[in-house]
Amino acid sequence: MKSMRLSRIKPVYAGIAASVLSAALLFSFGRDLLITQREQFFDGVTQWVSGPASSDIVVIDVDRKSQLATDDKSWSRADTARLIAKAAEAKAKVVGVDFVFSGDCVADDPANKALAEAIAKVPTILGFLIADSMRERPSPVPPVAVRRPIAIPEFWFIDGAETSCGFLQASARSAAAAFLVGDADARIRRVQAYSILGNDAYPAFGLEAARLGIGNDMPILGGDPPWLRLETKLLQFDDNGSMRFAAASAARIGERTVSAGDVLSGSVGEERLAGKIVLIGSGLPNLGGLRSTASMPLEPSVQIHADIANAALTGFIPHRDARLPLLEAAIALFGGLLIALIATRLRPVTAAILGLLAVMSTIAAATLLYRLDALLFDAPGVSLALLVVLAVTSTLQFARVRRSESTARAKFSQYLPQSVVERYIDNPDDNPAASEERPVTALFTDIEGFSTLTHKLSPRDLVTLLDTYYAEVNAMVAIHGGMVDKVVGDAVHAFFNAPEDLEDHVNKAIDCAEAIHVLTEEMRTRAGFVEYDFGRTRIGIETGIAVLGEVGAGGKLDYTAHGDAINLAARLQEANKFLGTAICIGPQACAESGRPLRSLGMHEIRGFGEMELFTTN
Repeated sequence: MKSMRLSRIKPVYAGIAASVLSAALLFSFGRDLLITQREQFFDGVTQWVSGPASSDIVVIDVDRKSQLATDDKSWSRADTARLIAKAAEAKAKVVGVDFVFSGDCVADDPANKALAEAIAKVPTILGFLIADSMRERPSPVPPVAVRRPIAIPEFWFIDGAETSCGFLQASARSAAAAFLVGDADARIRRVQAYSILGNDAYPAFGLEAARLGIGNDMPILGGDPPWLRLETKLLQFDDNGSMRFAAASAARIGERTVSAGDVLSGSVGEERLAGKIVLIGSGLPNLGGLRSTASMPLEPSVQIHADIANAALTGFIPHRDARLPLLEAAIALFGGLLIALIATRLRPVTAAILGLLAVMSTIAAATLLYRLDALLFDAPGVSLALLVVLAVTSTLQFARVRRSESTARAKFSQYLPQSVVERYIDNPDDNPAASEERPVTALFTDIEGFSTLTHKLSPRDLVTLLDTYYAEVNAMVAIHGGMVDKVVGDAVHAFFNAPEDLEDHVNKAIDCAEAIHVLTEEMRTRAGFVEYDFGRTRIGIETGIAVLGEVGAGGKLDYTAHGDAINLAARLQEANKFLGTAICIGPQACAESGRPLRSLGMHEIRGFGEMELFTTN
């Protein structure tokens, strides 16, 4: 019942409605729908397409080899001091240290003194972490100019910070926020562009490294959503004030990274660090933070800061344009309308391929947009909208086809054996049935006085009576295993034992004739028939060899039979007029039936000569 209701809905109209609804939902709730899937897709795009890489960034990794090369096999502040001093000697442009020296703040300690002296030799950034309270304010505060209007995101404001020792900060060029906050799945995809403590604004660690690497000009912050101008580069942030970045691949990380031990031993030449933005950190769990990114499950935080600095230096920042939601909704709408119109004219497999191509095209377009301008197009949302339209349209189209097929089976089964109907419907591409010779029993009917009846009734009323007549007579033929070859005027031409074998087909035909006689005589007494003196039905039957097959070419095909028995059955139907009978059976059919039939004597049949005819008792 549900399938029948579905089949009555026009697929194309449902597809259009689904397109409009999907596009509206995508535009209104796209930001909140499929968040995880969308972010994972964006992760994939940022990894499929390699963005530009700045050659000005070098990461010094305090790795296992560096740690084992020290005297006590443990990396200390004194070792960090030596490393920063080496970078200063190599004339690095800026050094960013991804360690927070918050404990053991004894200024006279030799290691602390050496570290402070090394920090003072080169422009150095010291990071701080977010905390619930603040023991010491981060310093020095990097410069920033504010251009109105500006919308300061709420989450830029923090309550406190964990900083390095005051004497170390006093030797540094600036302080920056080194903390990283992951998304709901704990993956780091973006960084809080600025952190505000009181009246002071601190950039993210990677942003500050890029600022000092580009030059020492005053950065300008403004806009809604906020943006940051570093000299000629305009960095656009997300609506919430975060800056997305593309996580570097393992290969790119390897290209920009050197071992701290190699720097201290002199294996890394000074030219490698000269004029570069040098970021110092560690991939060891006990020294550095390891976080999940799009490129690897555990990426050192110093490498994430390097990715952020690279985004700022190159200006290639993955982002969502404010116009994208409307564009995505429009593509979902028009793409859905196109799918709805096309899918209703295609086979299910072809429609499924169409859906796959639509999804692949959407992904390809998203990849191209990212390659051209770092735009993040919501391919999962658009693809889902298109697939919903395809599913709705295809489901209703399938229900409609099934309904049409069911109707066709029911209608054709009144004229053809079930096996023939199934062959035509289930295997429409099969070649026409080849001609064959086989024994066939032909049954022809005719309505007595039909010409007179046509003058009594209007065409509409006549058709109404004939619809009832043919529906019940043809059904009776099918019940007895026969095939209605055609309906011509008021006549029904039927075959038994064609196109498939029918056991005892002669007697099946005779039984059918008797049943039709009883049926039509009863029909003549019904309202609508009796008023107009609906004529009795005359039936002729004969059996013999006939040639069967499909005839016709280019247009209408007809599955029919040719042979003397077929023509004789038609003559026997006419013979009922002068015999006064309702059923006339030929001599061959009588002989093969083996049943007692009443002889009508010898009679001359036009075109066939004299022969004995029979009827049922």
